[in-house]
Amino acid sequence: MPTPVPARTLWIEMLLVFLVGRVPCSASPLPVRVSPNAPFQERLEAAHNLLQESPLIDGHNDLPWNLRMFLHNKLHSFNLSADLTEEKPWRKSPFSHTDLPRLRKGHVAAQFWSVYVPCETQYLNTVQLLMEQVDVIKRMIAASPQETTLVTSPEGIETEFKRGRVSSLLGVEGGHSLASSMGVVRALYDLGVRYITLTHKCHTPWAECSESGSSEANAKGLTPFGKEIIQELNRLGIMIDLSHSSSQTVSDVLSASKAPVIFSHSASRALCDIERNVPDDILSEMTANGGLVMVSFYNDFLTCSPTATIQDVVDHINHIRLKAGIDHVGLGAGYDGINRTPAGLEDVSKYPELFAELLKDPSWTIKDLKKLAGLNLLRVFSRVQEIRNMLEDETPSEEIIPIHDIDAKWPCRYKFASLEDAPRT
Repeated sequence: MPTPVPARTLWIEMLLVFLVGRVPCSASPLPVRVSPNAPFQERLEAAHNLLQESPLIDGHNDLPWNLRMFLHNKLHSFNLSADLTEEKPWRKSPFSHTDLPRLRKGHVAAQFWSVYVPCETQYLNTVQLLMEQVDVIKRMIAASPQETTLVTSPEGIETEFKRGRVSSLLGVEGGHSLASSMGVVRALYDLGVRYITLTHKCHTPWAECSESGSSEANAKGLTPFGKEIIQELNRLGIMIDLSHSSSQTVSDVLSASKAPVIFSHSASRALCDIERNVPDDILSEMTANGGLVMVSFYNDFLTCSPTATIQDVVDHINHIRLKAGIDHVGLGAGYDGINRTPAGLEDVSKYPELFAELLKDPSWTIKDLKKLAGLNLLRVFSRVQEIRNMLEDETPSEEIIPIHDIDAKWPCRYKFASLEDAPRT
């Protein structure tokens, strides 16, 4: 006959079963937030730990255009895995801030590479140049397979983060590159592009840019064909990027899009009053849209002057958090497309310093900081894909832009002493 089990023992065993059933065995203790009054080195160590636990995603980097400007897209003398601070011509260029060693030092888990061609190519060979930029990015990634890989989904970012590789993603900067063609839009999706910036420093035939100039757009905001483009981007699951778009274009997109939008590299207009930055009324609309403003690190966007500091970046982040909410702010520095960076954020390796600075503010929780770093972008990316799945029964758009919208007299043109001197961000 079995020995009777004491009632106290039975009670303890039942309690353990109850607790184990409610708490996963793999659960780890919640991280303890460092004191806001902690010394800088302690806060910096906490920032490193945080970014090892949760992915940091940068929304915009212009290194691929520098490959064309410096090397004519010939990669035999280029290695993303090398320390470019020691390599010609990179070490002396004010536009050079990125390589894999520095991405790792900065804990960048995912980098959107900008697929960019200048506005001057509109109506000319823009699609050819765009394809060449896609090609050079893919070859750059393929040359460092142990350290980075092309990723096209939020799940891919999370998988590669766990594996320890940097996720490389593609974002096309400037709708002029599409040549007003639905076929080009679909081809770009097939090539791996996951966001498209609707305009750059020029109007497209179907969308108004934020830049002032003597030329006039076909319409304030989006034309009817522009609204068709938005629907096709929703159907495909391509994120819509509104950096460089006029306020009217932004409003039209927010009305037309079924999916949340992003600003891949923008700042707050309330703190630096230029057309390129996002005004408060649009920041307030981000909450309803579910979208995301990713803060640029370009001095001219932060302070409307050639100089800025890490605190200026913090100020823009905090203002966007205040107006839009913590779920709607992210990071899109614009490195390699800018020639003036804030003191303390000189290149991609400096992201931990930014988080160490934010840790001085007790209103920033660990959860909030992880959202800023990358969880907000993962949420938006996932929602865009959910919308795509909801629209999977819709047929591809066969709309063709009206011939009267193709008018070569008005593209905004911005002349510099040389293209190498022109900020791309």
